[in-house]
Amino acid sequence: MKNKKNILFVHYGDNWIRGSEMCLIRLFKHLDRDLFVPHLWTNSQALHTHVSERDIFSQHSEFSLLAGWSRPRCDVNGWYHLVQQGLNLIRRNNIDLIHVNSGAPCQWMCLVAKLCNIPLITQLHSDYQLRDRMSLGLHLSPNIICVSKAISLNLINEGYPQNRVSIIHNGIEADISKSAPLNVKAKLNLKESDFVLATVGSLIERKGVDRIISAVKLLEHHYPDLHLVVIGDGEQRDELAQQVAKLHLMNRIHFVGEQTNVANWLSGGVDAFISGARTEAFGLVLGEAALAGLPIIAPSTGGIPEFITHNDTGILYENSGVAPIVHAIETLLDDQPLQKKLGTNAFNYVSTQLTIERNTQAIQSLYLAKIAQSSVPKISLLDGLKPLKSIINHVPSTGGHHG
Repeated sequence: MKNKKNILFVHYGDNWIRGSEMCLIRLFKHLDRDLFVPHLWTNSQALHTHVSERDIFSQHSEFSLLAGWSRPRCDVNGWYHLVQQGLNLIRRNNIDLIHVNSGAPCQWMCLVAKLCNIPLITQLHSDYQLRDRMSLGLHLSPNIICVSKAISLNLINEGYPQNRVSIIHNGIEADISKSAPLNVKAKLNLKESDFVLATVGSLIERKGVDRIISAVKLLEHHYPDLHLVVIGDGEQRDELAQQVAKLHLMNRIHFVGEQTNVANWLSGGVDAFISGARTEAFGLVLGEAALAGLPIIAPSTGGIPEFITHNDTGILYENSGVAPIVHAIETLLDDQPLQKKLGTNAFNYVSTQLTIERNTQAIQSLYLAKIAQSSVPKISLLDGLKPLKSIINHVPSTGGHHG
């Protein structure tokens, strides 16, 4: 038996490099190449280009989904073509295991794995809503990694075997670039005495930047030196700018767009990190903020409480409206010893418990265990109907979208 195992990573996502793409890139970087050879198949041109430039085999294809959110919604021929492509990739590259990075490729790769009789692991980076759990066939995956316990609950409540679920938190990598450290306050013409909050993420409704802006408005008279730096871009950019203008906060809210050196911004003299997320599967950027030594304010939602403990490694607020955010900011601003304590504790926890090395080792151990098994779990097509249990039991179902 050959020593190195060939792993086919199948990634579905938008044409950018963000959360789940970064997790995959970091896994490639730290994967033990004496044990594993990575191969990538993706619909993301950005990810394909990035990986190809690092001498990793990558194939770019268009991925069509049955019952997806965009047209065509019933491209059976396209689905069949993806099955054939998957079979060819596996046979041509002598693949030993399939790692599906996001839920969407389950729709064809579960069948491919079954036909080839090789193990398949699906890694979920978000909580999929009921329609997607059914249409993508998540219950047909023989093994699932969830980046937080929170996003495993719907699947387990519907009957997915708990012994086939692995909770492996994302690994956080200190990714400080070699460029000169930023001085954020000087860059934005702020005073050293100003208190600067930073938030990072796509400017979309789910990230809740509008709630942070509203909170800053409510605090402006009591805290005249409070500022917010917004790092990121997205479909709500113009809408958020209009909100800032309407609230006369142009001198307090600073949009700096997408940044390739986010770690430098977070370690560049800002005073705290804040998340306004309405939902959050894990909160990768919170870990990055912790490595920058920043005190963290975040909602008590999704996977965040699995590594942010209230008044120990951060301040957690009730995820409802703006008032809890206002109170959390006030608590932090009024207590300098707490600021130092939270920043120190968060750094210590993330730098020891959420390292990329621990994350990679856990995933590699799972690979070896599944490859060593003499047979793959038997899956029935009826398993794909398990999400109907959520309808029967009236279980509320929230979550993300494809990818």
